[in-house]
Amino acid sequence: MKDAYQADLLWTFTDGSRKRETTPLAARDAGTVHSLRIPALRLRASSAVSLRITPSFGHAEKGEAGFWFSPYGYYGEWDREEGFFKPSADRMNMPMFGWATPRGAWLAVIESLRLYPRMVVEAHDGHYAVSCELDEELCRDPYEDFEIVFLPFPIGTGYATLARRYRELQLARGIVKPLRERAAENPALAYAATAPEIRIRQAWKPVPSPVLHQQPENEPPIHVAVPFSRVRDISRALHAAGVERAEFCLVGWSVGGPDGRWPQSFPAESLLGGDDALRKAIRSVQRDGYQIVPHGNFRDGYEIANAWDAEWTVKTPDGLPSFDHGHAWGGGLPYYVCPQRAFERFATKDIPRMAAFGFRGLGYFDCVSIVEAPRCHDSRHTCSRADSTRWWERCAEVSKRELGGFASEGAMDSFAGSLDSVLYASWDTPPQIEGGNEEGGGLASRHVPIVQLVYGGIWLQNPFTLTVNASLRDRYWLLKLLEYGGRPTFYFHSKFITNAKNWTAQGDLSCATDADLAASVEKIKEECEIWRPFAHLQFEFMDGHERLAQHVFLTTWSDGTRLVTNYGPEPFTFEGRTVAPMDFALQPIVADVMNIN
Repeated sequence: MKDAYQADLLWTFTDGSRKRETTPLAARDAGTVHSLRIPALRLRASSAVSLRITPSFGHAEKGEAGFWFSPYGYYGEWDREEGFFKPSADRMNMPMFGWATPRGAWLAVIESLRLYPRMVVEAHDGHYAVSCELDEELCRDPYEDFEIVFLPFPIGTGYATLARRYRELQLARGIVKPLRERAAENPALAYAATAPEIRIRQAWKPVPSPVLHQQPENEPPIHVAVPFSRVRDISRALHAAGVERAEFCLVGWSVGGPDGRWPQSFPAESLLGGDDALRKAIRSVQRDGYQIVPHGNFRDGYEIANAWDAEWTVKTPDGLPSFDHGHAWGGGLPYYVCPQRAFERFATKDIPRMAAFGFRGLGYFDCVSIVEAPRCHDSRHTCSRADSTRWWERCAEVSKRELGGFASEGAMDSFAGSLDSVLYASWDTPPQIEGGNEEGGGLASRHVPIVQLVYGGIWLQNPFTLTVNASLRDRYWLLKLLEYGGRPTFYFHSKFITNAKNWTAQGDLSCATDADLAASVEKIKEECEIWRPFAHLQFEFMDGHERLAQHVFLTTWSDGTRLVTNYGPEPFTFEGRTVAPMDFALQPIVADVMNIN
């Protein structure tokens, strides 16, 4: 056990040199927790550009039993000779990761300086190491001390148990509350929990934009797909078809369409019918029995906005406005809005105005839960990443108070206590990972529902970008939606990027003609009927997930419900019941879940 109380620290410096040291881990709570704290002062004084921390029990050899997983759901076993896993697109969505070897299982939880270290898994000559890494920013300018704890578990513990432990910690700390408790006090949330989300992209300018620096006189033309009057047609058609519940989200209702003039939202786009037509559409949808919410954005800003002022942008260390170097959205070059200014100048003013139009439900505000909270170096509104997170949380509080709830794009749990629903729990997909194309070197072998094991029963979520419009795609994606406990999400006109790099790929809903609308409504109803016996599970924790065979998985929930999904080419028998290829078996089946309050 002596070795289990140590960690290897590998410091890397600007010139490429390295220094390695071994330090003891502190044991507490009768040996149930082993921890390491590194003061912020020491990190700053180190002059390091990175620090990799590897506990001495974070090693395995090729061929040993066990696994590792990342908080995004990447999963691998100790079966490779060489490889390197280190997510780079975004840092960890949850400050935790886990692994198991023949010597025991471990859950690592970063307690402070949570925003944003990375986990690293490396294999060399068949020897594995699992580590936590701090990058140059966290080494040179940490906003607090760093602390990581390692929680031991018995030999044979699975990833579901480790993920559940992190959920228990989040609940015990009061960071989150179960969906059932929150819904009991919030009719809008209670409704949304058993209502599919229907997103309608109404209008947009060309993306990528041909004009980076837009003004009204050079603004590209707006393509109109779904005027406000057509939103009313969609609602009436769904109601007539017997779709009992839905939460509409209008994407592009605002002036300039989505990403057209952020952070400006008003007036409603005149080409869609303007303010009065929007009010009529909202009332019509609500008369049909549905909730309806706005799609907004206080993270991005464009020069064409009527409130444009470089003062409210995020500033680099050089004092320059920070912008997205990799994209040119509908409004042109997107600058980043400082979260403090987003709250002070926009959220507090505009969200109440949205509510005054009649919107009610889980207000959707783009991006904030799928990206890192930014650092802002403007002396007038300086924000660490932790400060920015708190300001975004205050924006979410306004949405909850004025509209009834808060939804955003991804599953970064720095906003765990603010989120009611996430559009995509993961941008990656199981086929990408199984095909060896995941970031960092091919060590992962499949995807597992870590986000869902932690936050199922706390957030509503759609598992992947390709589980949007699942009923229009290969049946695989419908099965993934069910296996991962997802909330059905539909999108009219999800495809809008002119270079064809639309992340929802194949499968789109349209209402361009009455025939198109009828076909779209049929697909929505089809998926809703399949999901009906699953809807009550939004209020239950996902407690278990395991692979029964190569292409067969078992998901269990806290009320005892079990689901077998069979992706294979052959039937699979589970406890005397045969599950056909590309099919599922649910036990027990709940007869009338759509009337849950």
